[in-house]
Amino acid sequence: MYEMEDSYWWFRGKHEILLGLFKRLPASQGKKILDVGCGTGGLLSKLGRYGSPYGIDFSTTALSYCRKRGLPNLARGTAESLPFQDETFDVVTAIDVFYHRNVRDDQTVLRELARTLKKGGRVILSEPAWMFLYGPHDKSMHGKKRYNAADMRELMASCGLVIEKLSYFNFFLFPLILILRLLKKRSRVESESDVRKINPLLNRILFLFPRFEAGLLGLISFPVGGSVTCMARKP
Repeated sequence: MYEMEDSYWWFRGKHEILLGLFKRLPASQGKKILDVGCGTGGLLSKLGRYGSPYGIDFSTTALSYCRKRGLPNLARGTAESLPFQDETFDVVTAIDVFYHRNVRDDQTVLRELARTLKKGGRVILSEPAWMFLYGPHDKSMHGKKRYNAADMRELMASCGLVIEKLSYFNFFLFPLILILRLLKKRSRVESESDVRKINPLLNRILFLFPRFEAGLLGLISFPVGGSVTCMARKP
């Protein structure tokens, strides 16, 4: 991830989508942002343009790569028990966190994220979509399940959060994603990541699709896609 997060179309596209949601938020001086499950820091490094970013991850290896990027404000911990006081942050992001098999109770984790949010603050989630796409890549990523919009609505309602944006993304590439995932599920491969270096020209072309979608998300919500994202407000 550290080697490819800044160049691979999938990561860049996801970051483009999520940063587009930040542009919808009210402008605020000194906005504090927490990235839960910050990994190797690809998204965290970009959140500085919107405020003061903080990162937390359970993996000491992941945090070492964040430090290699020169990122401050890092903590080691779990999403179930965040080492922060109530109502500390204006925005909390969690990208592919609920998807992970170590997260056993989604409601407990979301309540913990909401606890650290100020009133009127936003939580932004992004998760892989559609359980019928679950396959070798998900197993290699230690994923327990893939989500849909109904899952997101139910989860947000269980914690009293008000949804402001709910959409799938990677809509235009979804037919290709569907075909490739179904073919891979029929193969004998048990566990194998889809993330690998590809032709640079192809990489640039593929990135154009999520970049285009990021611009459209301010106007519409996509009915299907390879991932689902949700932004909700704490009343």
